[in-house]
Amino acid sequence: MSFFDTYGNNGDIVSQVLSDVLLIQSALSEKVGNYIHNMATFFGGLIIGFVNCWQIALLTLATGPFIVAAGGISNIFLHRLAENIQDAYAEAASIAEQAVSYVRTLYAFTNETLAKYSYATSLQATLRYGILISLVQGLGLGFTYGLAICSCALQLWVGRFLVTNHKAHGGEIIAALFAVILSGLGLNQAATNFYSFDQGRIAAFRLFEMISRSSSGLNQEGNILASIQGNIEFRNVYFSYLSRPEIPILSGFYLTVPAKKAVALVGRNGSGKSSIIPLMERFYDPTLGEVLLDGENIKNLKLEWLRSQIGLVTQEPALLSLSIKDNIAYGRDATFDQIEEAAKIARAHTFISSLERGYETQVGRAGLALTEEQKIKLSIARAVLLNPTVLLLDEVTGGLDFEAERTVQEALDLLMLGRSTIIIARQLCLIRNVDYIAVMEDGQLVEMGTHDELLALDGLYAELLRCEEAAKLPRRMPVRNYKETSTFQIEKDSSSVHSFQESSSPKFVKSPSLQRVHGIFRPQDGAFNSQESPKAHSPPPEKMLENGLSVDAGDKEPSIRRQDSFERRLPELPKLDVQSAQQQKSNDSDPESPVSPLLTSDPKNERSHSQTFSRPLSYSDDIPMEVKEAKDVHHGEAPSFWRLAQLSFAEWLYAVLGSIGAAIFGSFNPLLAYAIALIVTAYYRRQEHHLQGEIDRWEHHLQDEVDRWCLIIACMGIVTVVANFLQHFYFGIMGEKMTERVRRMMFSAMLRNEIGWFDNEENSPDNLSMRLANDATFVRAAFSNRLSIFIQDSAAVIVAILIGMLLHWRLALVAFATLPVLAVSAFAQKLWLAGFSKGIQEMHRKASLVLEDAVRNIYTVVAFCAGNKVMDLYRLQLKKILKQSFFHGMAIGFAFGFSQFLLFACNALLLWYTARSVKRGYIDLPTALKEYMVFSFATFALVEPFGLAPYILKRRKSLTSVFEIIDRVPEIEPDENSALKPPNVYGSIELKNVDFCYPTRPEMLVLSNFSLKVNGGQTVAVVGVSRSGKSTIISLIERFYDPVAGQILLDGRDLKLYNLRWLRNHLGLVQQEPIIFSTTIRENIIYARHNASESEMKEAARIANAHHFISSLPHGYDTHVGMRGVDLTPGQKQRIAIARVVLKNAPILLLDEASSSIESESSRVVQEALDTLIMGNKTTILIAHRAAMMKHVDNIVVLNGGRIVEEGTHDSLLAKNGLYVRLTQPHFGKGLRQHRLV
Repeated sequence: MSFFDTYGNNGDIVSQVLSDVLLIQSALSEKVGNYIHNMATFFGGLIIGFVNCWQIALLTLATGPFIVAAGGISNIFLHRLAENIQDAYAEAASIAEQAVSYVRTLYAFTNETLAKYSYATSLQATLRYGILISLVQGLGLGFTYGLAICSCALQLWVGRFLVTNHKAHGGEIIAALFAVILSGLGLNQAATNFYSFDQGRIAAFRLFEMISRSSSGLNQEGNILASIQGNIEFRNVYFSYLSRPEIPILSGFYLTVPAKKAVALVGRNGSGKSSIIPLMERFYDPTLGEVLLDGENIKNLKLEWLRSQIGLVTQEPALLSLSIKDNIAYGRDATFDQIEEAAKIARAHTFISSLERGYETQVGRAGLALTEEQKIKLSIARAVLLNPTVLLLDEVTGGLDFEAERTVQEALDLLMLGRSTIIIARQLCLIRNVDYIAVMEDGQLVEMGTHDELLALDGLYAELLRCEEAAKLPRRMPVRNYKETSTFQIEKDSSSVHSFQESSSPKFVKSPSLQRVHGIFRPQDGAFNSQESPKAHSPPPEKMLENGLSVDAGDKEPSIRRQDSFERRLPELPKLDVQSAQQQKSNDSDPESPVSPLLTSDPKNERSHSQTFSRPLSYSDDIPMEVKEAKDVHHGEAPSFWRLAQLSFAEWLYAVLGSIGAAIFGSFNPLLAYAIALIVTAYYRRQEHHLQGEIDRWEHHLQDEVDRWCLIIACMGIVTVVANFLQHFYFGIMGEKMTERVRRMMFSAMLRNEIGWFDNEENSPDNLSMRLANDATFVRAAFSNRLSIFIQDSAAVIVAILIGMLLHWRLALVAFATLPVLAVSAFAQKLWLAGFSKGIQEMHRKASLVLEDAVRNIYTVVAFCAGNKVMDLYRLQLKKILKQSFFHGMAIGFAFGFSQFLLFACNALLLWYTARSVKRGYIDLPTALKEYMVFSFATFALVEPFGLAPYILKRRKSLTSVFEIIDRVPEIEPDENSALKPPNVYGSIELKNVDFCYPTRPEMLVLSNFSLKVNGGQTVAVVGVSRSGKSTIISLIERFYDPVAGQILLDGRDLKLYNLRWLRNHLGLVQQEPIIFSTTIRENIIYARHNASESEMKEAARIANAHHFISSLPHGYDTHVGMRGVDLTPGQKQRIAIARVVLKNAPILLLDEASSSIESESSRVVQEALDTLIMGNKTTILIAHRAAMMKHVDNIVVLNGGRIVEEGTHDSLLAKNGLYVRLTQPHFGKGLRQHRLV
């Protein structure tokens, strides 16, 4: 498992594996056949050359190494650069992957601009390496071709001596020469595959490295116990995670769990209790000490057998993209009756049967369509089916509401009967009735006994219990009677609290370099919003220094600091003048006030964010207007060539220079053939004149003519180097810039879309990351590579036809007539390829989903020994691909063979007609020879473009998907400039007759005719049974979705009238599952406000009770939290997320079950932090699972089936004795396990 902890930090494992596999497939598919075909041409040509004229062939071999060396040296550089470009893109890929994975958090904190900027910045390294590759490629190919042409000139020059000395005649020389030229062309074509082979080799090296690393720790040998009782013992265990070896987790830990007894582990946050499960499952081995099962060290037991004896039920149950039936079986061979029985015991049968397809229902990516309760029930059913001796429960009911918790608890109690059980507990009220409670502190066992014994001991357990009890009674400021207060009075009240104005957190000023007003860069007024209402006058000059940032500072160039992080790749942001803020504070505010300025909120100040929070577009949004306007594009069709050309207009100069190089190099093809034909005819004339006896004169003439043309050919060789450099370097730059631009446009377009778009399976984070990585490069292949070859070959064909017409029109017409046949052959090949390549790419994506699920849920897969099941599923998908590829390959082979036949048939026709013309006297032999050679050379040029066809056709779908993403018009427009951005927000929220269903499940109505009113500054708790639509309310207020019917009003105006980013800047969101980015703790906190000072950040952390644990880490706030925050406990993640919201200091708070997964000890302080947060005169909507926070809220609404069934204060609802009482009862009484039997 340490492999996933350490390797995972470098980006997503699966996307890297998939891109590497695709590179290997590319290297091994048609490329190998192509290589063998061309090498056979090379050797065949050499043999024919030696048979006809060994001197010429030998000379070729002597010059060959120079040609090969030119290609070889460039390939060495290309190999190194290929490695660098892959590593450089990995950083950008990691940024994009996190952005689309955590898009809700990104949107909630309106950090789209930041993500685009970070992505664009990290793409610059990829761009630089891409341009270097173009440079090396241009020089490499230039010298290869140039030396080959010079070698040809040398051979023809030597041929003169062979002819004059009677060593060979013209026919043998021409045969040897043609054979050798074809041989050289074969070698050159073979060399073009080396780049793909190199890419494949690098990818294979990575894969084999990963295979060797991941399999090195597995030992499938070991003992199997004949009978197992379930006695567990941890003996003097020391342990620390490989990713953080300097932090000890367990230090001399002892624990004994008797057979068939339940032991609950409790302790403060960071006490090491969560590490017990991975050690028991042998995800990790202890550094020192041993873990024993029935007296046997688990290292000596067979790993698969050990895990088959242990059932695991976790807080975040992992589901594969399979049917419910397969998810319960999870790698085991079980009958349907057994699966159904397990589901009944787990209380899951009822909800499964209510689904349309029952047990065959697909549960989608990571079980997105199910509630937490349903996922946990499936997880319990899985454990029931396993029938383990040992059971490990990790705070299973942490995130559930009351009703769900009760049913899950009943299922767990049945599961625990007669099994040795270890429970990781964070809520002590749930574990009072277990057999033993073990209390941990700093990685050691400090107390152990029953609930009553530990209470009598009055030690750490009693202290933790008191903390939890205290957390149930939060204190709060006196509740104002909002019903009597009019909006006008609120405004008056707020002005009396004006003393807090300057002491509050400084306003958010984006870096001046990111500001753009009306599409024009104006750094000097970057801090102010150009779209303010006409009434909002510009501030007086003395107030233009915000946060100590002088206006001049905005003119300076940003200095970019590169760090391996997600957020901080921004221009250096100005430091805040904390001193002046403190002086202001001491003058204006009450020094005795216990409330942090970060928490105070007042309508005239804290809620007046319209100036400072309006987000201008960054330069990474610079999508050409033509692209934005192209909304009438027909989706599903590949984009036109003109559309691709529009993307590269900025590089027109590179295109012109590249085209000049391509045209020169293309025209040299028939010109070279013409020059060779002139020399060959001179050889034949030498023979003619030998018969007439005028040897000396003709030998002198031959010498002059051959010398002159050989010199011209050598000069052509030198010009070829320059032409190739121009062509490949400038088209390369154009292609790289185009790729970079398309990636930025795609990423910008992705981050414009509403959340509903990301819910679709084809827009999963992994799919979008793959599209960014691969599809953008196909745009380059479809345009810049295609344009380059098109110009080169057009020049060749035009020059060939001109020469042909000048020499003899009859032969030129026949040659011209064969062009359509050659085009038809190439087109037939194209159609075959298109017909058979459609399904394969989609199948590869489906196969990759299996792998992605497995890696995301690796702990569950390994714990239930489902690795073989996953491999079987993956193998099954790959077999389908293999079968389709087999027929696909046969079809391609036939099409390719047919096109080759047509090529040779056209050549044969031309040769036959040339002979007929000579025989009939239409043309003399020298002219016929020249013309035939020119056209046979030009034929190669015509067929060459279709070498790109397989690649372009294979990727046509990708090309379409690129423009579908770019052209998509979001259903919720994030940047409506004409939308409202009022200066004041009072925070009254009203949902009026709202109907809502999720876009992915339109048949299921979540809210039905729902109405709710929350006055400004009021706190409302929303409770209800599972799936009653509680969390949906928050998603609707954040405008992640729009209601199907009805209205949502903020301060009496429809939410749709407000600018979306402005709206989200006034909302503080704490999600149920806190999102932590793979970067440092500091950057995770200041994600809310990047210009926050060190002291503000630390104050926010203190308020969220995170400062103490962060300071105790070796690197403090600069600690890297690992992939998806893997190195932090749920409580620590939650507190960092709360610190982030504290720092944002928004006037409206949306708390979704924020303290549900936190340990008892930190639960109280987090509750206090949340309570203090609410105290700051903010409008708060609280989705509650715990009773703790509900006694003192202003209003409680109880939901059931998408409607409000009860409403009132805590006491009034208790008096009603309705659903609310049923939901909250367990938490005010004793623990849930009173009926448990052992």
